[in-house]
Parts: sequence; C-alpha cells; structure tokens
Amino acid sequence: MKLATRYTLIIGVMFIAAGAFVLWFVNHQMRLQALREAEQKALIILNHNLAIHTYFSHQLKPKVFQVTDTSLPSGYFEPVWMSSTYAVRGIEGYFKSLSEVDYYYKECAVNARTPANEACEYEVSFLKKTNTDPKLELHSAVEHINGKNYYVVMRRGEVMEKSCLRCHSTPQAAPAGLVEQYGVDRSFNRYEGEVVSAISLRIPLDAAYGQADEFTLKLSIVLICVLALGITIIVLLSRYYFGLPLQTIKEQTALIAQSETHLGGQLSLRFPGEWNDLAKAFNAMSSNLRDTYDNLDYLVEKRTEELRNALAEVKQLSGLLPICAHCKKVRDDQGYWKQIEHYISKHSEAKFSHGICPDCLKKYYPELDTSKPDSDDSGDTGAD
Repeated sequence: MKLATRYTLIIGVMFIAAGAFVLWFVNHQMRLQALREAEQKALIILNHNLAIHTYFSHQLKPKVFQVTDTSLPSGYFEPVWMSSTYAVRGIEGYFKSLSEVDYYYKECAVNARTPANEACEYEVSFLKKTNTDPKLELHSAVEHINGKNYYVVMRRGEVMEKSCLRCHSTPQAAPAGLVEQYGVDRSFNRYEGEVVSAISLRIPLDAAYGQADEFTLKLSIVLICVLALGITIIVLLSRYYFGLPLQTIKEQTALIAQSETHLGGQLSLRFPGEWNDLAKAFNAMSSNLRDTYDNLDYLVEKRTEELRNALAEVKQLSGLLPICAHCKKVRDDQGYWKQIEHYISKHSEAKFSHGICPDCLKKYYPELDTSKPDSDDSGDTGAD
C-alpha cells in the first residue's frame, strides 16, 4: 500500500470516528434534553393538580360545609364541589380539549370510587410503599410500557383528612346521594392520615426521541458530505504538496539510474515550499555527476600518463647505469656526471644521510678511531 493511500485512510478513519462520536453525543444530549423537558412538564402538571386538591380540602369544602350543613338535607351530595378528584378530572378533560397535549394522568387509588381511577399493578405497588414509608414522596423513571417509552412519575397523593371522612368512612355516614350514585362497596372504610391515592403521570418520550433521531440523521448526512469534501481536499492537497514532487524526483532519479545520458538532467524549481531546496540540491548533484562523467576519460588518461612516467623512471634505475670506477659518480641521460646519491634521489623516493665506515675512519681519521681489537668493524658511527 502506498504511503499516500495509507495516510488518506488514516485521516478518513479518524474523521469517521470523530463524526460518529459527535452524532452519538448530539443524540444523547437531545434525549437528555427531552427527558429534562418531560420532568419539568410533569412537575408543572403535578403541582397544578395538587394545588387544586389543597384548595378543595383546606378552603372550598370547609367553607361550603359550614353553609350547607344548616341549609341542605343530610343526604345531599354534589361531587362538583365535594370531590376534589372529580374536579381535577373534569378540569383535565377541559384542558385536553382546548390544547393538543399527549400525556397520561390518573389519580389512582385502590378500590377507587370511580373505576377509571382504579390503580394498576405498578401504581398499587407505589401506594403500598407510601403508607409504609412516610418519607417516600416521589418516584420517577423512564419506563417502556406497551412498546413505548414514557417518563413515569408517581407522587404521593391525597391524605385522608377529617373533612374527607364524611364521604369515605362508612356508607351509613356518607351522604345518601353519594351512596345512591356510587354504591356501598367502593372507597369506604378509610381512616384519617391514610394515603388513599397517588398521582400517576406518564409523559411520552417517543416523539421527542424521534425528533432527536431525525435530527441526528440529518446531521449525519451533513457530516458525511463534509467528511467526503474534507477527504477530497486532503487527497488533492496531499497530491499537490507531496505526491507530485515525490513522483517527479523519483522519475528523474530512475532516468539517471537507467542511463548516463540523463546525467545533468535538471528539475523544475516550481515545487511548493521546501521541495525547491531539495530540487536545487538534486540539480547540483546531477550537474556534478555530469561533469565528473565527462572528465572521466581525461582523468584516466592523465593518471595513466603519470603511471607511465613513473614506470619509465623505474626502468631507468633498473637498466645499465654508467658509474665511475674511481669516484663512483654516475652519468645521466644528458651525459652529466653526478654524485650517485643525487641521481638516485632524483629518480626514486630514497633519501640519503652521510656517515663514515670503519675502514675509512682508520684510513683518513686514525686519531678518531676508538675501536678495540675485539670490536665489530662493520658498524656505522652514524655521524653526519
């Protein structure tokens, strides 16, 4: 695999990994945002309806009972103002008819007076926990129900108060109209302080999750386009800044390696950036090789001539050499008589130093002769 291809693949993999991480992060954040919005929406609904219950229990019913106890028959029952749950259910119906809302809201209870408010298994479990754990006020979680995702909130609901026992203690103590309307079996035998209901709220998340997925899909398409454009630009820039200069230098080098006729070939100095410095160095090297190759014959011939002359001089020393029988001078090619050491020094690399042999020392300088009878007469004094 070529280096440029490997480089492009590495950059592409890095871009894809970065794009995948961005898509995951955006989708995850959008889902978290959808969940936070569901939490805020649920909190508003819960607080609003709980406020209605509180108003009925603490203000409306006590005040109205003070009036009706003396003016209405003992069996009188009107759920419109006597039942806060009835009022909340009616208000929810009006609200949903006026607004495009999509959520599940139920004030559930075990043995609820209205069958529509009967708690399901999930809700019954929460109601049991609220009556055994006074600190349990709220439970929330993301649940998958009937194939759909919901943000589910369960909140402690109505606590049975003294004013509420008129309708929930026994059928005999309840208003006759209430018993006539709902019967004697449902929502009786309550006691003061009992948690009789829970607010069950489910905010659908699939729509918000779908929007997050749709946005992620659109973003992925944009990222793919950007990625393709980015890789294309990188490939073109890599080819311009690296591929073409390397290819040109490679081709010129191959030509020089194939035949000496291409020695001295020059590269164009139109490369980007520092490639021109490399091209200048290559051109100088190519020119020097051309000059060296062109002068090779001359250099060989010159060296051969020098060797030829050296061999001639060696032959002179190895041939017949005229020498004087008395003074030992030798005669050169021009007929001049020279000291033998001068001749040999000129025609060879030998160097001379002068001394006196023992025989000459005795003959010419007997006063300097210090040799003993048993001394070696073959030694050289080494005096200059």
